Amino acid sequence: MPSTLIIFFGKAINSLPIFLLRWACFLSACIVILFFRKRSKLLLENLSHSFPDLPFAKILSVARISISRTIEQGLLALVWPHLQESQLARNFSISNSNLGKLRTATFGGKGVLWLIPHFCHADALSFLPSLMGEGHQVHALFRPLKDVVLNDFIRNSRERFGVTTINRKGGGMIKTLKVLRDGNTLAMLFDQNAGMTGTRMNFMGRECSCTTLPDILLRKYAPKVLFVYTRRIGFWKSVIEVEDLGVLKKDEMTIEHANRWLESKLINDKILCETWLWLHQRWKPLVGKKAQ
Repeated sequence: MPSTLIIFFGKAINSLPIFLLRWACFLSACIVILFFRKRSKLLLENLSHSFPDLPFAKILSVARISISRTIEQGLLALVWPHLQESQLARNFSISNSNLGKLRTATFGGKGVLWLIPHFCHADALSFLPSLMGEGHQVHALFRPLKDVVLNDFIRNSRERFGVTTINRKGGGMIKTLKVLRDGNTLAMLFDQNAGMTGTRMNFMGRECSCTTLPDILLRKYAPKVLFVYTRRIGFWKSVIEVEDLGVLKKDEMTIEHANRWLESKLINDKILCETWLWLHQRWKPLVGKKAQ
């Protein structure tokens, strides 16, 4: 897709009233469930295995909302370059106490690691450097898209407010080490399928491949670790939340702790459950290395 066409779509979407966009997301989610059988089957299986006691009607409701929120996030990515900074500050707010956590976490000089889950509007966290002020460098590890033009568009959007993106491929992992070595902030999504390089661990009652990068970074540089995430409060509106990692149990890995933290959110928080990316292939049997 040519970049000019992406820009045109973004401007066109941004010009539409919110109620139309909300209905478009709702109808698109219904279409996915009814006609995209492979994708909807994956989604329903993910939810059914994670919540075996929920009635099917409730599973279907969560599935429809989750798809709608995923589409909403996709639309936000398209219009992001066309949204004014003042508008973003209103739509994606953060309390003074949470903003203070982000700022003071860098004072130790050991670097900071943000663990980010796939909740709706997660890309809006790229706006945080603008709120944190000068002297707070944020680097984000990302998995490149196959479409080069779309990948460049998304990367440039994420870098709009001062985030430096690091490609996972082509020496990206070495660059992450430098970020923390220099005492800066590294942001990463921790709840993706890590493929064959990950370690098989339990999450929501099933084994899946999990990244052990947070543990590697923690052992080497002992950064301050924070959960940074978005809680959706409306269409293209979220509150940004910040939580400390907390104390690890004896012999507990960071990613194990992060999985338990996310499980608790998905089980006990209706809004976060409905806005998590249930559409992705998080669980693949026998993918990844066995836990030691």
